[in-house]
Amino acid sequence: MPIDVQGTFVSQKINKVRWIPEEYVETKCFFTGSWDDDVNSVKVWTFESLHEEEEVEYPRVLSEYTVGGDVTQIKFVDKTKIAVSTSDGNVRLLEVSAYEKQTPLRSIYEWEKLHNYGIEQCSCTSLDTFEGDIATIGEDGNLNILNGRRGNITRTFTGADSCSLHSVCFIKHNEVITGNIRGHMKIWDLRSAENKPTASFLLAGDELAATCIVYHLTQPHIILAGSESGSLAVWDLRMNSFPTSLLNAHSSGVTEMQFHPENPNRLLTCSVSGEVWDWNMEGITKSTKGPDNQVTTWMPLEDKNTMTANSLMPTLHKAINTLHCDKDRILCGTDNEAIYLLKNYKY
Repeated sequence: MPIDVQGTFVSQKINKVRWIPEEYVETKCFFTGSWDDDVNSVKVWTFESLHEEEEVEYPRVLSEYTVGGDVTQIKFVDKTKIAVSTSDGNVRLLEVSAYEKQTPLRSIYEWEKLHNYGIEQCSCTSLDTFEGDIATIGEDGNLNILNGRRGNITRTFTGADSCSLHSVCFIKHNEVITGNIRGHMKIWDLRSAENKPTASFLLAGDELAATCIVYHLTQPHIILAGSESGSLAVWDLRMNSFPTSLLNAHSSGVTEMQFHPENPNRLLTCSVSGEVWDWNMEGITKSTKGPDNQVTTWMPLEDKNTMTANSLMPTLHKAINTLHCDKDRILCGTDNEAIYLLKNYKY
C-alpha cells in the first residue's frame, strides 16, 4: 500500500508534535506545541472518523494548556508526563491523564526564568530527558540538569558555552552532548565537579548550527547531528571525536530526526525546506575488525552511497518543524498551520 498523506489545517504554526504512547492499542492521541502565535499552547488531540465506515480520520482538540512564549521542545519524562520548554526561558513538567485525555493537562513543576541574562529572560532553546532527569539549554549558554521526580535543579553548568546553545541529547544517564549556534559540540560528564566538557569538537568546518542530535537506539555510541545547512553528521564516540561522515541531505536546515522505535535501521528527518525523508541506515552499522581484532561498527566515508533516502510526501513550501512516528504512522507539524498524518509507512 502506498503512503497515505492527509493534511488538516489547525490555525497554528506547529513547532513540536508527539504521539501519546498506548500499551495495547493503536494510539490516536497526540500533543502539539505551537509557536509565533498571540497566545501559544500545548494541546492534546485525538484522531477520529466523522462516520464509522469512513477511513479518513480528522484531529480534534481534547484540551489546551496555554504558555507564555513559543514552545521550543516537548519530550516525554514517562508515559504520562512531558517536559515543555518555551522561548521565555521557562520549563514545565505537565501530566496528561492516562485514562481521560480530555482532562486538562496538570502542571506538576515549573522552573521559571530558568534561562536568563540576569534580569532579562532568554529562550530555553531545547531540552532532553532520561529516566526522570531533564537537561535544558538556552540562549544564555547554560546547561541545567533538573530532577523531574523532585522538581529541583541538580546541576547547572554556567557558561557551558559562550554563545547560544541549540541542541542537547543525553548519551547516557551521566553524559550529555550539546551543540551550539557555531557547530561546536561538547560532551559533559554530570558526575564531574569541574565546569568543563570532557570532549569538544566541530560538527563541520563551516561553523553551522547543530540543530538536533540523536543517538542510535541499539548502538548509543553512534551519534547523529543535523545542521542548519541540511547535512547530517555521523560519528562513533568510541573511536574519534569528529564526524566519520558528513552527508549532504536536505537543501535547508534539519529540524528534527527520529530513529524508528521498532526498526533502528530507519531514520526519519524533516527540514526547513519542507521535506520528510526516510533513510535506510543499515550502512551505518557495518561491522569491521579493528586493530586489536575487536569488532567496531561505524560507517567509513567512502561507503556513503550505501545509505539511501526516500521522500515520504510532496515537498511543502513552508518548513516542516517536527515529526514523530508510531509504528506505521508518522505525524508532522508545519509552518503552514497544518498537521500531516502519514499512514502505511513500511518500517
